[in-house]
Amino acid sequence: MKSYEININSNKRAIPIAIFCFGLSIYFMALIPRDWNDIASFITIAILFFAPIIPITIFSRGKIRIELTEEGFRTIWVKRFFLSSEPNIELNWNRIIDYVNQEDRGIGSFRLTLTDSQQFKFYRYTYFPQNDDFDKFLTQFPKFIKTVNFSNQKSIKEGRTEFQTRSFKWILSGLTILAIGLLVNTLMNPDSGTRWATLGVIFSGIIFYWIQATRKTNANRH
Repeated sequence: MKSYEININSNKRAIPIAIFCFGLSIYFMALIPRDWNDIASFITIAILFFAPIIPITIFSRGKIRIELTEEGFRTIWVKRFFLSSEPNIELNWNRIIDYVNQEDRGIGSFRLTLTDSQQFKFYRYTYFPQNDDFDKFLTQFPKFIKTVNFSNQKSIKEGRTEFQTRSFKWILSGLTILAIGLLVNTLMNPDSGTRWATLGVIFSGIIFYWIQATRKTNANRH
């Protein structure tokens, strides 16, 4: 048996905290004196914008222990979410079709697709470094399932992320064309009002999602 303790987050609990904290930040942003210099205003706004991420991450966090055995995949609560009563989960290997680890900027997720059109899924907020076993779990999980003796001669594959679907790639292609158009317009019309910092943020996001969309998985290779 292999065991891993992993920090996870609840979107259901994070959303109301985010609404309250970001609302409070916007309120304080409105109180910033207009006669402050640009640097002081920028630093204050940046602090107010990013500060809510700390309570959102902390108050939506729980911890589970994942156990991999010859019989199946098991999760046991080490620290439950606030006001949580979710049970521990045990899944026989024959119920699992594939697994997907999806990386996003600040929010990652791990999903198991099950035979009865259900899913097991948890989220991890990665705005800050996590002190847990998730990276070790991701490395060892594919190797472990190759050692399992399945009763129906099946195997568990790595599935496609949402970013690797055809529909997402079409949307991303459209956004890329729009971003290139915005860049060309900015080069031809320097007084258009578009900031280079804004373009930098846009293109960094597009590059990130193209990397995710073209990342090779077992699902891509078959």
